[in-house]
Amino acid sequence: MSASITLMGSLSPEYLDQFSVWLDKRGLKGAPRRLTDNQDLVSVVQVVLENEAVNSASIRAELLALSDSTGVDHIYQSTMLDIHTVGVAVFDMDSTLIKAEVMDELAVEAGIGEQISAVTASAMRGEIDFVESFVQRLALLKGLSSDVMDGVYSRIQHMDGIATLMSALHHYGWHTAILSGGFTYFADRVQVEYGMTEVHANVLEIQDGELTGKHLGAIVDGERKKLLLTKIVEEQGVDWKQSIACGDGANDLLMLNHAALGVALHAKPLVRKQAPCPMNNLGLEGILYLLGMTSVQIRALSV
Repeated sequence: MSASITLMGSLSPEYLDQFSVWLDKRGLKGAPRRLTDNQDLVSVVQVVLENEAVNSASIRAELLALSDSTGVDHIYQSTMLDIHTVGVAVFDMDSTLIKAEVMDELAVEAGIGEQISAVTASAMRGEIDFVESFVQRLALLKGLSSDVMDGVYSRIQHMDGIATLMSALHHYGWHTAILSGGFTYFADRVQVEYGMTEVHANVLEIQDGELTGKHLGAIVDGERKKLLLTKIVEEQGVDWKQSIACGDGANDLLMLNHAALGVALHAKPLVRKQAPCPMNNLGLEGILYLLGMTSVQIRALSV
C-alpha cells in the first residue's frame, strides 16, 4: 500500500496550508484527511501519498526536524498497514505500556533509587550496554523483600490509550505480545489485564522471600526482542507487512526498525532519531491513527 505522513498535535488551518506547500516543494502529492474531530484534544491529519518512489531516509530526517521545531509529530510510514487484516503487534513494557521503569521502582524500595535510575536512563539512551547495566543494577537489589512487588505494581500508572489500543487490535484478531527487558512478575499482570497473547520478559530469582540479585534464563535485550518478533510473526503465519513494534529505549531500536511499523513512543533523543516513527503527542491510541482509523471508529470499538 501507499506511503503516508501523519501529523499529530495542534494543527491550525494556517499550518496545514504551510505543510501543503512543503509537500508541493518536494513533489509529494496526496489529499489530507482529518482523522480526529471536535471532541479530541489533539488533532490528527493523515496524507496518503500518491508518489510511487520516495526517499524515505531524506523525508524522515526532514520530518523529524519539523517535529522538533513545531512540537507537532510528523510521522512518515513507508507503507500503510491494514488493521482489518490479522497481524502481530509487540510492545516493550517499561515506559511504553506502563509509565515507569520497574527496575527503578524496585530500587526506590531498596533505598537506592537515584543510584539505579541514573544507570537505567543511560542504558535507555544507548550510552552503555543494556545487558551489562541490567546485571549490575539487578545485583544491587540483592536482599530486597519480594513482598514489596505487589505495592510497586499497584502504584504504577499504565500508559494512556493502552486499553483502547488493545481492545481494537484484539477486535480484529491481532496477536499481541510483550517483549520486555523488565520482569515477568509485572509483565504477566499487564498481559492479564489487557488480554494480551504472550509475554517474554526477565525472570527474577527469588529465594526465601528475597531477591537474590540474579535472573533466571536468557536476558531479553535488543537482539532478543528482534529475534522474538521474527519468531512470533513466522509462527503466526502473518505477512511481515502486518507487523507492529512499539518501544521507547535504545534496546528497542532493532525491533522498531525490523517491523513494518516501528513506533518510538515518547522516546529518548537517540531513539527518536533512529526509529522509523517517533510519536510524542499521543499515547498508545496514536497507533490506531497511524493505521488510518478515525476517532469515530475508535470510539465505536471502545463502547
